[in-house]
Amino acid sequence: MPSTITEWPHVDTALPGPRSAELLDRKDAVLQGPLRDAENVPFVLGAKRGHLLEDVDGNVFADHVSAWGAAPYGAQPPHVRQTMNDAWDRYGMEISQYLSSEPVVTLAERLVALAPAGITRVAPTVTGTEAVEGAVKLAREATGRPIILSFLGQYHGESTYLTASVSTDLPGNTSGIAQYVPGVVLIPYPQSFRAPFHQGPGPYDDTLCLDYLEDWVLRYQVEPGQIAGVLIEPVAGEAGILAPSQAFWDRLTSLCRRHGWKLLLDEVQTGIGRCGTVFSAERWGLEPDLLLVGKGVTGGGQAIAGVMGTEEMMADSSSHLGGTYAWEPAACAGAIAGLDLLADGSVLANTHELERIALEEFLPLVSEVDEVGDARAIGAWACLEFVSGRDSVEPAPEFQHAVHLGAMRRGVFAISEPSKSLYRMQPALTIEPELFRWSCRQVADAVREVAQRWM
Repeated sequence: MPSTITEWPHVDTALPGPRSAELLDRKDAVLQGPLRDAENVPFVLGAKRGHLLEDVDGNVFADHVSAWGAAPYGAQPPHVRQTMNDAWDRYGMEISQYLSSEPVVTLAERLVALAPAGITRVAPTVTGTEAVEGAVKLAREATGRPIILSFLGQYHGESTYLTASVSTDLPGNTSGIAQYVPGVVLIPYPQSFRAPFHQGPGPYDDTLCLDYLEDWVLRYQVEPGQIAGVLIEPVAGEAGILAPSQAFWDRLTSLCRRHGWKLLLDEVQTGIGRCGTVFSAERWGLEPDLLLVGKGVTGGGQAIAGVMGTEEMMADSSSHLGGTYAWEPAACAGAIAGLDLLADGSVLANTHELERIALEEFLPLVSEVDEVGDARAIGAWACLEFVSGRDSVEPAPEFQHAVHLGAMRRGVFAISEPSKSLYRMQPALTIEPELFRWSCRQVADAVREVAQRWM
């Protein structure tokens, strides 16, 4: 079959190129500390088109970041852009918390229609962080209970309360600023590759963390009747695309029913098609009390997020969750246009194809390369987890970062943090399967190259 791709990635200069180096020096002189390190991303964006990024020196990369999932249909999807611009011309900037408009109402109706059974209402926010904060408020308000049960290694935002108390994917996020506020109990996030109290790689039964919850936490730390809700990502993205088993979900939801806990699903990263279904809750038949949306719901337009919930949780709530910029009319119009793109099923079908390709290209590396501990994919999300050697779960962040740099030299730009052993690919849901397979093969070649040097 002839290729439909008219432009392929190519890197023709050192990284950074001369123009990028100049701009990075200027950036380092004026931006905050964490934004000054250019080692991890040694180029400056010049333009985006389709599923490609071009730096200011003319190098072109396949985009496997997709604005951390907030650009789910590639660069400047025409329908989203046109619909958003039309709404901007009509409504301008307006505070929808005080003065509503038709796009606000329509977006809420569309989201409720797509949501799991029982979800009937929406509370607007601007960011996913605000949505998580709002869900905690709603759960406590509805139950009169003080405690939130959550899981180590998840990422729920960057507010002081969340980074201090609800766990993050990196302890450095809280170093020096943590308040260690009360009201949260944490247990390990379920996964089969590594498990607490066990040596070496699995596969393990990922319900072990619920054994720990029932046998230790509920016996020695907190009474079940004090817990308002369970805050959990259906797939833990920052922790390495960890997807719990059906057995885990069945048992967790049973505990929720038994003890009156509300199920709070943080779908800011997983929702709106990322995992091959509109909401990842569909993959396990989950019916949450609260469901949080963000990132992909923008359609690639303006910032927008929200909390969705049941009648019990939200109809008579007095909690105020939004703000000045929550659901500005043009942002709502762009989000509606993004939902239009999911309607015929072709985008979701593409994400399933991407999952198949990622597993096909990456799973063989687990047996081929000692430092590849695990390969995972779900929808338009893939992860390679690197370890110090075979039969080990000791993280190998240096190996991972070397792979990231090698992949960039081959024209693939994905998600890498130097302190993590996780290399993640998070392309647009609409990326061409041909380009995605090519990208996976470039990453695999980078893995093999680094492994040769590591010997």
